[in-house]
Amino acid sequence: MKKYIILVAAAIVACAACSKVETLGEKNEINFNVAKYVQTKASGSAYDTAVPFGTYAWFTAASGSTNAEFMVNEKVAYNGSVWTTADHTFYWPKTGYVEFISYSPFAGTSDAAGSLPVITANSITYTDVTVGTDDLMYADKVKCSENKNEITDDDVNDSGFSGVPTLFHHALAKLSFKVKANFTEWKDAATNTTTKWEVTITSFKIDSLYTKGSCALALNADGKTWNKPVTTVGTTDYNVWTVSDPASITAAQELVDATVYPDGVKLTTEAKDLTPAAGFVMPQVLAAGAQKVKIVAHIKTTLSNGRTIEENFEKTVDISGISSLKAWQMNQNIIYTINFKPTAKADPNGHDDDPEDVKITFDPAVADWTVVNTDASIQL
Repeated sequence: MKKYIILVAAAIVACAACSKVETLGEKNEINFNVAKYVQTKASGSAYDTAVPFGTYAWFTAASGSTNAEFMVNEKVAYNGSVWTTADHTFYWPKTGYVEFISYSPFAGTSDAAGSLPVITANSITYTDVTVGTDDLMYADKVKCSENKNEITDDDVNDSGFSGVPTLFHHALAKLSFKVKANFTEWKDAATNTTTKWEVTITSFKIDSLYTKGSCALALNADGKTWNKPVTTVGTTDYNVWTVSDPASITAAQELVDATVYPDGVKLTTEAKDLTPAAGFVMPQVLAAGAQKVKIVAHIKTTLSNGRTIEENFEKTVDISGISSLKAWQMNQNIIYTINFKPTAKADPNGHDDDPEDVKITFDPAVADWTVVNTDASIQL
């Protein structure tokens, strides 16, 4: 799957908007509708045709019998023209309807419940998952019958596929960083002289992110969308996973990759992308003493008199303290744009973004004379 995921807005789509039947010869085979449907309906990325997903389905007959198992963890794959079940062929029943829940990527074999995730007709549960490079996703539950099996919007929004409309949402979060300098030079109006700073980030490591967790989704009353788990921090609710093992945290990940940035990243006033973090991150609450950023920088200052000084700088900070974000939530692509201040300090005088409060000034004073009284005599 793509390593960058665009933050998508949740969309609720039922098969009530469908009208056309997909036919193969004389039979109505069940196919699936992804790709452009996801892109246009949710302002997100088209689903990757190289990644099979899994699906579960339940049949309800017109006579009223409900929730008969229809598909159990079936693998759905793109065969070059349509998305269809890979190991068994299924056809639409003549009466009643079928309800589908899908997840991605496919985990397990047909007719055997996969361990990631566990799905029932009303729930999706991830248990003790170690988050890695897989983009874990779940789809809205959809209800379809044979004559309502295709999106029939205008040609712009039509996916180009016929089948069960399958809209995926990201169960995890994505994380990346940009860096910039709030200024690289400063002119002092009193002396009409300019000081310049050249800041180069030589190491930028993220560390101690939780990697193992659990998440349970419950079906909402609309029968389509999912109620995400809620963790309350202060007075605000966040959709995050439960940390299964606090000791399961990432080792430091270097985002100033030497192969990409052999000389480090020289800051300008334009934000620059760092190498993205590997894989995805578990949606988690940010806390002091937990998730960290470790920075090593080299600062070269060209003084207003033309001379230069150079110094190395190291700092470790809590990620919770560098912005107002309190948590990384599900289905979010979090992009931190970090503004480095080469010489400034937080100040109540409003000079946070300029060097006025760290300008070198002097405090002159004169030491008191030391009075020494002594008797002396001269012989004439």
